[in-house]
Amino acid sequence: MGGLPYPELSDWHPKGQVTRSYDLWNEERGAGTRAVIIVDREGVIRYRELYEPGILPDPETILQAVADLS
Repeated sequence: MGGLPYPELSDWHPKGQVTRSYDLWNEERGAGTRAVIIVDREGVIRYRELYEPGILPDPETILQAVADLS
């Protein structure tokens, strides 16, 4: 995924720290809930969508949410 014009996050160590801070940690599974979160330059969450396993995010919806930030 190199060359992307935006940062991505991997929540490996300490395990789940960021996931917990976004209230996405699933204690029962010991893993985070799948989600797309868009945070603006000021650190404000502008878009948040949770996804069940097997459900893929809609790229057009996400791209529109990014476009709406400008």
